[in-house]
Amino acid sequence: MKEIKIKASKEYDVIITSGWHNLLFQLENHKLKNFYIITDENVYNIHKTYFDLLTDKASGIFIIKAGEDYKNYDTISMIYEDMIKKKVNRKTAVIAIGGGVVGDLAGFAASTFMRGLRFVQIPTTLISQCDSSIGGKNGYNFNYIKNLIGNIYQPDLVYIDVNFLKTLSLREYINGMAEVIKYGFVCNKDFFNYLNDNKKGIMEREADKLLHIVYECVKIKGRVVEEDELDTDKRHILNFGHTIGHGIESASDFNILHGEAVSIGMAAESFIALKLGLIDTKSYDKLISLLKFFNLPVKFDLKIENILEYIKKDKKKISNDNKLVLPDGIGHAIITSEIKESFIHETLKEFTK
Repeated sequence: MKEIKIKASKEYDVIITSGWHNLLFQLENHKLKNFYIITDENVYNIHKTYFDLLTDKASGIFIIKAGEDYKNYDTISMIYEDMIKKKVNRKTAVIAIGGGVVGDLAGFAASTFMRGLRFVQIPTTLISQCDSSIGGKNGYNFNYIKNLIGNIYQPDLVYIDVNFLKTLSLREYINGMAEVIKYGFVCNKDFFNYLNDNKKGIMEREADKLLHIVYECVKIKGRVVEEDELDTDKRHILNFGHTIGHGIESASDFNILHGEAVSIGMAAESFIALKLGLIDTKSYDKLISLLKFFNLPVKFDLKIENILEYIKKDKKKISNDNKLVLPDGIGHAIITSEIKESFIHETLKEFTK
C-alpha cells in the first residue's frame, strides 16, 4: 500500500493499494460512517463485493447508466431527487465508485447538495485513478460542450484499488493510457522513459507496473494541484492534448472516448510544437511511437470545421484566443494563446484519415 497526502484547501489522503481489504478501516479512520453511494450499471454488476461491503452503512445506492452521454444535468437532477428520497443529510458522505463520469457527477452532487457533503472517490478506471479523481474537478457536459458546468470541490479521501484495472476491457484500459503518457511527456521525463522501457508489462497489466504508474501519476498531479488548485496557471499544463482533444470528443458525439481523443490531441499539439521548433523530430517520434504501441489513435475521421466549432466553445479559452499546451522538450511544456485558428486548421489536416 502507498499513501500520498494532497495539501490543497482541504488536505486529504490518496490510498493506492491492491484490494478492498483496507477500505472499511480507511473510511472509519477518516470518520466516514454513513454513506450514499453513486455508481454506474457496469461497475455495480461487475464489483458486487464492494457494494456488499458498504451496504450496511449506506443510506442508498444510486446507479446511473454508463457512458459520457449521461454526464448531464438530467442525471444530476435524478441524483438530487434520490438523495431527498433516501433522506441524505449533512452527516452523510457521498461515495463515488466508478470512472470519470461517475466521479464528476458524484462530486458535483456532493458539493452542491445541502451546500456540501463529505465526498469519497473510489475510482475504477485508469483515467479516473491516474487523473480525474485527484484535484477536485467536478461537473457535467452541457450542449455537447465537455465539462462546461462544474466546480472545484476536493474529496475527503481517495481510495485507489488497482485490481479494478484488471477487469477493464482492452479499449477502456488503453483509453486511460493516454492520460498516463501525458504526465510523462509534459511533466516528467524519467516517467516517460519508464513508460517506454516497461510498455510490454504495462500493456499486460502486471501488478507492480499498475501500482507504479498510478502512484507516479497521482504524485505528479498532486504536486501540480497543490501549486494551482483553482486551475488558473500551472495546472493548465495538464490540459496537454485536451484543447484539440475535447473538440474531437465533442464533434464525435462522444463516440470517440476521452483518452482516444486526448491521444489525437497530443499528437496534433505536439506537431504544432514541432513546426514551431519547440521540440525536435526525435522527441515527437517517441510520443507517436508510444501512443501507437498502446493502439491509441493519432488520426480522426471527422469534419475539421465541426472540431473547430467546439474548440471555439472550449471553457479554457480567454477572449478569442485558443489556449494550447505545447511541449518544449520531453518532461516540460509551455502554455500559449498565440496559435491562430488557421494554424490549427492546417495542422488538423495532417491528422485526418
